[in-house]
Amino acid sequence: MLTSYVIGKASLITSLFFIMGVFIVFQVAFAGLKKVLTIKDVNFDEYTLRAILGIIYILIILFILQSSVRGRAPSWTFINFQLVAVIFYTVILNVPFKFHLFAPIVLAFMIFNSAIKSWESWCLGLILIGFFYTLNRIKVNTDKKFPYLQYIFASLFFGAAYWFFAKIKFNLSYLVFGKEVLSLAVLEIFTFGYIAMLFTDIESRTALFRDATHDKLTSAYNYDAFDIDLRDIFRQVKTSDIQFTMLMFDIDHFKSINDTYGHLAGDAVLQNVVKIVQTVIDNNDRKIKLYRTGGEEFNIIFPNYELGATQNIVEEIFSAINHSQTTFDGKKINLTVSMGVSQMKKDEISINDFYSRVDEALYHSKRNGRKEITVN
Repeated sequence: MLTSYVIGKASLITSLFFIMGVFIVFQVAFAGLKKVLTIKDVNFDEYTLRAILGIIYILIILFILQSSVRGRAPSWTFINFQLVAVIFYTVILNVPFKFHLFAPIVLAFMIFNSAIKSWESWCLGLILIGFFYTLNRIKVNTDKKFPYLQYIFASLFFGAAYWFFAKIKFNLSYLVFGKEVLSLAVLEIFTFGYIAMLFTDIESRTALFRDATHDKLTSAYNYDAFDIDLRDIFRQVKTSDIQFTMLMFDIDHFKSINDTYGHLAGDAVLQNVVKIVQTVIDNNDRKIKLYRTGGEEFNIIFPNYELGATQNIVEEIFSAINHSQTTFDGKKINLTVSMGVSQMKKDEISINDFYSRVDEALYHSKRNGRKEITVN
């Protein structure tokens, strides 16, 4: 009896719970798929995976809903959910604005609903594309704070416009038009409120994670992150066929830089070195990680790299730093670095054995005049 009342008399409440359920099921499905791929050791880009899964997921739901009313109920029954689906597709999945992705989806729905010859349907399609484009523009052109009000105003505008042409096409009364627009407004307020809550939660967890794993001065990964990653890779190397190479380097005569120019100048040098190295890494392979593991000491982990495969990248980093200058307080500071590089061996008993070998390679460079790369 209660279920019948809720579905029949309180359709807005039903819609809210339905949309919440759709979001939750997607999050569970996405987490499950990530877990499976991780267990199977499949490399994947999380954002791409999320977008592909989300597109497939939302299209399946939309076609199922539309099929359920086709020929048996008014085809405008799920219009509000279609509009919320655009919000899901754009804001939650962060899919960039691409006509070749979105326009064919709209066209497919028009064909599916036998609306290809209806001028009103073409207007509805254009409104959906305009809605999608506007949400993307808001997302791209705002700062880190979630633009809740901008999303709401844009959604209300395009939602009302969509329902206006739906009213014309389906000859709806003003009462139905007003009721559906009001229901859409409530759904949008709820949807963006839910997304804002997720955004704030993710932002907080990201900030906490970053503070725990990154060096505050340079923004490179810190020693704790290095220790965790090194132990994890060590286990993988011992139990599988993956390769692993590590580079250790430090800035030559860094104490002299601090004594001559001051500690603030030394901080500027460290920040500049990290910026240079990270640029080289980003231009080659973003899976490579840079860590600040001591005052002027850094480590770079090359996952799935044999020693020879790192040569060009190591030499590029070495050359970029040694040909750089750091300007501080009007003074130009030249610097050099010494490096040690080694690939982990299967027969090494512990992480300390491997770490000591790379460390020895670094100190060989320092004992032999510095500004040198030693491969061990």
